[in-house]
Amino acid sequence: MKLNRSMLALLCTGLLAAAVYAEDAPAGGEKKEAPKTEKKEKPKVVRLTQPWSLITSLTLEQKEKLNKIHTDALEETKKIKEKEEADSMAVLTPEQKDELEKAMEKQKAEAKEKNKKEKPTTKPAD
Repeated sequence: MKLNRSMLALLCTGLLAAAVYAEDAPAGGEKKEAPKTEKKEKPKVVRLTQPWSLITSLTLEQKEKLNKIHTDALEETKKIKEKEEADSMAVLTPEQKDELEKAMEKQKAEAKEKNKKEKPTTKPAD
C-alpha cells in the first residue's frame, strides 16, 4: 500500500515538474525577451556626519564633496593606525608579542563576559 502511494506521489511530482517546465519554455524555440521597463533614477541620498548634517541648505554637490572628504579622511586614518600597529609590533620581541596576544584575548573574553551580564537572559513578562 505504501509503495502504491509512493509511486503515485512520484508520478504526480514528475507531471507537475513537466507542466512547469513546459510553461516556462518558449513556444517554437523562440527566445522570450523580458519586457523592457524604464527605470526611474532615485534621487541620490548622501548621509553626512555631524556637524555637516545640521546644515539644511547644502546642495547635492556640496553633500557629495563633504562625504568624499570624510571617506578619504577615514581611509587615511585607517592606514595610519595600521602603520602604527605594524611599527609597534616590529619593536616587540617574540615573547612580548605572545604576552600581548594573551592579554588581548583575555581582554576580549572579559568584554564578552561583561556584555553577557548586561543583556537580560529572560524575556520580560507580558
